[in-house]
Amino acid sequence: MRNNSSDLTLDRNYVQKWRFLIGEYEAVKAGRSERYLRVGEFYRAHGTCSQTFRKYYNRYLQNPGDASLVPQRRGPRWKRSGVPVAVEARIVEQRQLGLNRYEIYAGLRETVAEPPSLSTIYRLLRRHGLNRLNTPRIEAKRRIIKEKLGELGMSTCTSCPQTASCGHRRRPTM
Repeated sequence: MRNNSSDLTLDRNYVQKWRFLIGEYEAVKAGRSERYLRVGEFYRAHGTCSQTFRKYYNRYLQNPGDASLVPQRRGPRWKRSGVPVAVEARIVEQRQLGLNRYEIYAGLRETVAEPPSLSTIYRLLRRHGLNRLNTPRIEAKRRIIKEKLGELGMSTCTSCPQTASCGHRRRPTM
C-alpha cells in the first residue's frame, strides 16, 4: 500500500507556483515585464492578494529555499503543561483527597509563588482522569454529609413543632 503521508506533490506545486510568481513580480518591479505595468495588475491577473504575496515573498527573501515557499503550520504550537512535576503531583494528590479545583487553587496560592490557573488545574485533572468524581468518592462525600448533618444544627422555625421553645412563634394556619 502506498504511503501518502510522504507524498510531496503539494509541496512541489506550491514551490513551482511561488517561484514563477516571484520571478514575474521582480520583473514588474524592475520594469522589465511585458505583460504588467503595475504591481496591482500583477496581483489581479494571478488572483492573489497583496498581503499573501508579500508574506511569501518576504519569507523567501529571508530564507531563499524551497521550505519558505510552502505554507507554514498555523495556530499555536501546543506543548506540555508548564506546571512543575512536584506541583502537578500535589494537585493530583489533593484531588484524590476529594478537593475540587477551587480548593486546590486556594491551597496552592498560599504555598506556590505562581500557582497554575483554574483552567490549567482542570486540564491537568482531566488528563489524569480525575475531573469527575467516581462512585467511591461520591459515596464517601455522601457518608460525610450524612454524618455531619446532625452537627449542623440549622433548622428553620417553620419546621419546629409548636411545642418546641425556640423563641419564635409559628404563624397560625388558616
